[in-house]
Amino acid sequence: MSYMLQFLVVLIMSLLGCTKVTLQGRASRKFFQNGADSVLFHTMLFLFVALTLVVIFPTAALTWQGFWLSVLCALFTFFYQVFYAQALKEGPVSLTVLICNFSTFFVVLYSTIAFGETLYLSHVGGMLLLILSMILNVKQEEKEKGRRWLFFTLAAMVSTAVGTSIIKLFGKTEAAEVSGSDITFLALSYVVAAVFALGYYILNRYAGKEEKHTFAFSWKVLAYAIGVGVVLGVFQKFYALGMQHLDAAFMMPTWAGLQTLGMTTIGILAFGDKLHTRQKWSIVCGLACIILMNLRFYPLF
Repeated sequence: MSYMLQFLVVLIMSLLGCTKVTLQGRASRKFFQNGADSVLFHTMLFLFVALTLVVIFPTAALTWQGFWLSVLCALFTFFYQVFYAQALKEGPVSLTVLICNFSTFFVVLYSTIAFGETLYLSHVGGMLLLILSMILNVKQEEKEKGRRWLFFTLAAMVSTAVGTSIIKLFGKTEAAEVSGSDITFLALSYVVAAVFALGYYILNRYAGKEEKHTFAFSWKVLAYAIGVGVVLGVFQKFYALGMQHLDAAFMMPTWAGLQTLGMTTIGILAFGDKLHTRQKWSIVCGLACIILMNLRFYPLF
């Protein structure tokens, strides 16, 4: 895959990711009043992601190893959603997002060690600038709110790091040998994640620990679930393609930087957000990160 094509894959991922976050954010504001609303919506969303994948893209049979990796990926995807939602409920949003984004660097480290991917000095500089960009994007007035918040945030970070590493492992092994197996892997993982989410809701309702959902299953709710599911499904195809063919040291930070810039732009244009000085410097660092991640200067490993 040419270098220009690699960057194009990451750019498309970022555009789809921004679209997904925007649609999901609107759905949250329109329909979610409590945790039960989020769990049920994500159950529908996971199913529509799986449906999108199998309808649009060709599939292939999985080996038993691929099957169990898919189930394991689904488990950590479910863990991430539960822990992330609880962390956002317990503490500051910006710090929660910042810490969870550090999962990027664990995936880069895993890919470098496990698959011998080359790490360049320019990549290290880019990742340091990405860290600085994320820190500058945190609101100054936000403070850590206790051990529960920290536990859920760290658990969410570890969950998404492990889940992403499993996708990387599959992409470098079975997906590289059998075309279409990546779609089956992803679709199955989302179906299993939907089962986990629905089971979680039912068990909590039975135990009296979960609120009753508040939104009605209207056409609007369904339209948002389908819309986000289609966008996320197509995103997952490009994500799997990147995991298979792109070095994580290039892909992950570049994607995170472009995603940050994209969401900042959407916030300004669509929601009238105003940038403070720290956020402006965050954008500068994000742009510098993207430039450095596209350079291959002085290989370290």
